[in-house]
Amino acid sequence: MSLESNLPERLDGRRQRTQITRQNIVKAAIALQNDGFMRPSMQQIADRAGVSLRTAFQHFPEKRQLTRAVLSELTRINHVDPPPAELAVHSAVEIRIERFLDIRVRQLEALTPHRRASNAMIATSQNLQKHRLRVRARYRKVVETWFSAGLDLLRAASRRRWLIAIGTLVDWEMWQSLRTYPARSMSEAKACLALLLGAALKQIEAESRKR
Repeated sequence: MSLESNLPERLDGRRQRTQITRQNIVKAAIALQNDGFMRPSMQQIADRAGVSLRTAFQHFPEKRQLTRAVLSELTRINHVDPPPAELAVHSAVEIRIERFLDIRVRQLEALTPHRRASNAMIATSQNLQKHRLRVRARYRKVVETWFSAGLDLLRAASRRRWLIAIGTLVDWEMWQSLRTYPARSMSEAKACLALLLGAALKQIEAESRKR
């Protein structure tokens, strides 16, 4: 077999190794944030990924490029599927709240080190600001799917306001407020969040009856 015939296979292998190395660098940055390093250096990231500093910079010449890759990976990891149709529309609101918060609380807790890191930089980073807006818009669509049964009974303007309100209620900043100063367990914070979400949905129901 000639060298030329092996070329596509060798190129594919090289591309695969490049992708694996790149992904390992991104995962290393995420792991360091999980360990409490809000702004890990490229040397720390390279060491965690098991590559040289030169290799790390070959893949990500600028730190903002790595930041974008980390945000993209976190978005992928934290994707939430919409609820089954029968749960979203036909189940009791208490059941929907419980199932929704089971997923959302685990997600918020996992996001904590990364949100703290991004909050430390977001005031001076347009990339982070734009990403935050995209994430919030995307998650409002998730909220909309889970609680459409009540939202769809409202007038358009009121529906928009309530969607923003519920999206804000289940955002990380509220979760952080419930979890810290004073410190509360996940179960305690979840119970408080369930009370707030339940009250909001009851108010939506009451408002829909006035139409």
